[in-house]
Amino acid sequence: MPSPLTRLVDAIKAGPLGQEADFRRLWTGQIFSAAGMAGEQVILGLLVYRLTGSSEWVATSLAAYYMPLFIAGTLSGAVADWMDRRRMLKYLELGFITAQVAIAGALAAGFDALWMIISASAVLGALRAMHQPVRVSYAYDLIGGRAIVTALGTLNLGLRSGQFIGALTAGAVMDMAGASAAFLALATGHALSWFLVTTLQSPGRASVPAADRAPIRRNLAEYLGELRRNRILLMLVLLTASVELFGFSFQSGLPELAEDRFDVGAVGLGQLQASRAAGGVAASLILTLGLTWLARPGRAYLGVIAIFGFAMIGVSISHSFGLAMAALFVVSGMATASDILTQSMLQLSVPNALRGRAMGAWSLAIGISPIGQMEMGLLIGAFGLGVAFAFNGTMLITLAVVVAIMVPSLRRL
Repeated sequence: MPSPLTRLVDAIKAGPLGQEADFRRLWTGQIFSAAGMAGEQVILGLLVYRLTGSSEWVATSLAAYYMPLFIAGTLSGAVADWMDRRRMLKYLELGFITAQVAIAGALAAGFDALWMIISASAVLGALRAMHQPVRVSYAYDLIGGRAIVTALGTLNLGLRSGQFIGALTAGAVMDMAGASAAFLALATGHALSWFLVTTLQSPGRASVPAADRAPIRRNLAEYLGELRRNRILLMLVLLTASVELFGFSFQSGLPELAEDRFDVGAVGLGQLQASRAAGGVAASLILTLGLTWLARPGRAYLGVIAIFGFAMIGVSISHSFGLAMAALFVVSGMATASDILTQSMLQLSVPNALRGRAMGAWSLAIGISPIGQMEMGLLIGAFGLGVAFAFNGTMLITLAVVVAIMVPSLRRL
């Protein structure tokens, strides 16, 4: 029987990385771009916590970071269905470089006021809100629907690998040379991603011809009509929003976890974020190797939500740094699996011409994150870190059980 390593190598050779040159470029660029995403969250979160000593303010900063997903989620999908996705990726990478260099300059000049950091979070979040729908839709363009779960699992492998590198790099550089130098390091990664994006050649076998692309206003109207007609699409959007509300909001507690519970500073926070990324890498590998064999990804999704909840409770009761890292490893693995499954099911639930808007619907759903971040921050302020993690974990478990009983159509997906 082949070893897991042999199976992994064979899967890579037979999959998108082995068969499609532009997917390899997209995947490699994803690593550098994701390093910027994880790194900026480490830097901004720790800056806010050191300025205020408050997880509520960390939550406010993260809410500003994720608010553009809700505001621009639908619009980003409409733009992704209207514009050449390769060109849009190039512009977005230039936007990241410009923003991160500007933030580095401001911090070097001593402009580190709370309002400036929260404003920087909002700008970077707006760019991220546009970035993910375009990148995932372009991956579908290249690979098509038949292997979309494997393709998104592979793409997420690059995403989580980049987050692992970015979190460790940002924490280490910030500890040694300050926040400004850390942002410059992240901007360098985005410059490499921009270069790779400029080398993309094919629009993709499943791309919509330019002549068939509708104007943005019409795209929005068609999307809203599809959301009204397509009950599966609507259900997935609502469930994704609920998981985002109670699951992904755990990020608000990480700076306090590092600074107060374990006293490990910037390096330790980077390690906690890296543990999250490592969990995402593991989940992506598992899904890349095996999920295409599952006949019921909807059923798998419900299991993922339940394990997500138990892992959150694990963080709440962890009183050693190693146990907290292990629990966060599982939390992030389930978060990654949740993303891959919902993105795949959303892409497959709509006609080809609406795929960008389906990812816009995903961005809209995870745009509930600001409310989740604020909810987590308020819970921590009122009841403490442990109670906040345990409560949200319990809500995820309850959500999985209720949906399994009340929405049998999801189990049949």
